[in-house]
Amino acid sequence: MAKIRQRTWRVRGQRTKRKAWGFVTVENGNQVRCFKAEWTKEDAENALAARLLKIDQEPKVKAAGLTLAQAAERYLATKARKRSLAKDRRTLEHFKSMFGADAALADITASRISEYKAQRLAATSVRRKDAQGNGTLLSAAAVNRPLALLRHLLRLAHEEWEVLPAVPRIKLEKEPEGRIRWLGEQAPDEEARLLAACAKSKNPELVKKVTIALESGLRKGELHGLDWQQNIDMSRGVIRLEGRARPDARGTKSGKRREVPMRQAVYNVLASLPEPHQGPVWKRGDVRTSFEHAVAEAKLDDFHFHDCRHHFASWFVMRGGSLQALQKILGHATLAMTQRYAHLSPDYLRSEVAKTERRPEPVAQITQEITHEPVEPVGVSRKSS
Repeated sequence: MAKIRQRTWRVRGQRTKRKAWGFVTVENGNQVRCFKAEWTKEDAENALAARLLKIDQEPKVKAAGLTLAQAAERYLATKARKRSLAKDRRTLEHFKSMFGADAALADITASRISEYKAQRLAATSVRRKDAQGNGTLLSAAAVNRPLALLRHLLRLAHEEWEVLPAVPRIKLEKEPEGRIRWLGEQAPDEEARLLAACAKSKNPELVKKVTIALESGLRKGELHGLDWQQNIDMSRGVIRLEGRARPDARGTKSGKRREVPMRQAVYNVLASLPEPHQGPVWKRGDVRTSFEHAVAEAKLDDFHFHDCRHHFASWFVMRGGSLQALQKILGHATLAMTQRYAHLSPDYLRSEVAKTERRPEPVAQITQEITHEPVEPVGVSRKSS
């Protein structure tokens, strides 16, 4: 119901109150409030009447008229500056193949989404294999990520596009705590075995890239995109990582600038690269295949390139590095993301437990005079001499 109201508020630091006339109404299930300080009550009434008249004259868009394909195109246009737009496009193509590109958006109900989710939970991964070479079940994350995108699209259709009367409920699967794998976790010589296998690779850059990844914690994309002029400062011994100015540009995941100090191993690898030190640091492309071959050669269990970043962070904390410093080096947006490594710290919770440890009870003070005479048993009296 539309109403004319007067809003009153007090400005901080001032005694006087400010007032403004306006109106409150409901459009497509959403409350609309409009107040202006220069309006009188009559101005607010006229503005409300004009708004209601305009709404009545606008043609109503039927929710059933928007198909999944049309909604997908509108979503991609809305998210044109998103860095993972290509991945979103692939996910939307997947949904169009599952629900039908011409399916009405309003017909994608909670029941159909639940049925789709059940199918995905029973599906097996094409890439991940078990010991027998069979595909393993999709992880909870692999099921949740597409569902999260679909839920966001449906919310946009309801809240912003106003073409969907309600958003169907989408329940995501509970995901286990993030996995952390570092070299030395299962055997003390894992790092040496991996570097030795990388040195045997036909790709001469593999061992250099892996060494820098293990000693700096750089993400794979940050490492591959290094440029001598933009990122490498040998005089200061730091790697400068810039934020992304455009979605298609290389840079940090968070979009924020950061500097990563070089360990001596990183400095030595960069210094050993052939001159001239101009343009891209690496002359070859992705090392995924050669890295997987090296991992197999080193006989490492469940180790991926991103685990080099976990390796750096784990040993940084285990050797006494602070979580606050690690957050800045890794470029985590919040300290909560870095807390996953906290349990590896040798002092984690130990000092806090020591603070709350109960002190031993004070020994009762001795009030009797100390003598060198022997103590007589209770109940035995000394005979007089």
